[in-house]
Amino acid sequence: MKSTVGKLALGVAAVTALSGVPTAHAATPPTAVEAATAEAAKTGRAVPVPSLTDENSTTVANPDGTYTATITSGPSNVKQGGRWVPIDTSLVAEGGVLRPKAAKARIEVSGGGEGPLATMADEHGRTFSLRWPTALPAPRVQDNVATFADAAGPGADLVVTVLPTGFRHDVVLRTKPAGPIELRIPVRTEGVELSEAADGRLQLKSDSGEVVAAGARPVMWDAGGHGKPRGDAVAPVDAAVRTENGAKVLVLKPDEAFLSAPERVYPVTVDPTITLPGVEVDTDVATSWASHPGDPMIIAGTMPWENGQGGDVMRSLVRFDTAAFTGKRVLGAALAMWNVETNACGLRVGSGLTAERVTGPWDENNLNWDNKPATVTAGSSTVRAGRGRTWTEPCAGGAGFLTWGVTGIAQAWAKGAPNHGIQLRGADENEATNWRAFAASENKEEGVKPPTLAVVYSR
Repeated sequence: MKSTVGKLALGVAAVTALSGVPTAHAATPPTAVEAATAEAAKTGRAVPVPSLTDENSTTVANPDGTYTATITSGPSNVKQGGRWVPIDTSLVAEGGVLRPKAAKARIEVSGGGEGPLATMADEHGRTFSLRWPTALPAPRVQDNVATFADAAGPGADLVVTVLPTGFRHDVVLRTKPAGPIELRIPVRTEGVELSEAADGRLQLKSDSGEVVAAGARPVMWDAGGHGKPRGDAVAPVDAAVRTENGAKVLVLKPDEAFLSAPERVYPVTVDPTITLPGVEVDTDVATSWASHPGDPMIIAGTMPWENGQGGDVMRSLVRFDTAAFTGKRVLGAALAMWNVETNACGLRVGSGLTAERVTGPWDENNLNWDNKPATVTAGSSTVRAGRGRTWTEPCAGGAGFLTWGVTGIAQAWAKGAPNHGIQLRGADENEATNWRAFAASENKEEGVKPPTLAVVYSR
């Protein structure tokens, strides 16, 4: 194929020269795309095309004259010093605060002391900052997570997790509180205002009234769900935004009955997450709990509860920016999801998971089983493998990508179908146990890969 492409290029050039018509590039150097295409044809290797790199994707020219765009569900690149670099939310100490090495939002996390707990700002200068009523201890830092031990009281940690577009902030109750608790978090903003939506969600509005960021309704859950809210172990948190002495204060009141229930498994996580700006890229939803933006893991399939009294049917939603191949001729496409946990290991685990094109809009900050979007089966595919680890032991080969062929879905988007993403669900949702947990775009553990769409196209 490479030699055919080379001969065709030489033939076109020869005919043009013999006809006496100047060649199109006689006095013009080739574009970056043309140069990469020529080098790929010459060397027989894929060649990166930096001019086609953006926040969410990288593109290479293939030896056969096609191109492959590798697109992540959330931002994977950010510009630094005029060039694109991979996002790296690992925290480093700088000037008395902690900053991510490379993130889309400008983020600072306290290094301890009297300053703000965490601050983030977008490209428009809009700022959202959380403070704390008392001095903070020096945090324990691991990758993109800063933990302030006992900062919210004995046995109650403040935990800030830096994301590519902002941060999530949790209060983790390691032990059962002695009585009712109330968390009061001072808030400072510039260019935006923190408020409560009618449905109890937190949101940031611009000076003109536009909602520029939002969070799901604050909730809490215990440790029985393996890091995810579970139907019998999740509860809403009473949240209010008040003005005191001219300043905003976020007041959280976790339900005492929930915290003191004998079946409660500690630690309990209280999560009032809000990010700036809001980016809807991947989430999950279940029959008994709503989506929780910022989670490092999303799950699809069917899972029984540990107490044996019921279970959850879960679906994952993931969306990609399709600008790289819109209007192009799509020749092939694959969805790759990094499988970290499964109910069983092997090539054939239950009925597997089916990938389908989503046909309606969804809001990860207000998504539940009743308002989940519709899908179509055209272009769908099913994968039955399971890898990573079960709840009791690792799988041979460890975690890694599961891959679905989604050429038909990508072709539909390239031809103008609305892009609402891809849904993963159990192929048979009546199956008692058949689930997989995947790394979300927010998961920044070492070696973990975000949801990825690879598309081969011709120009």
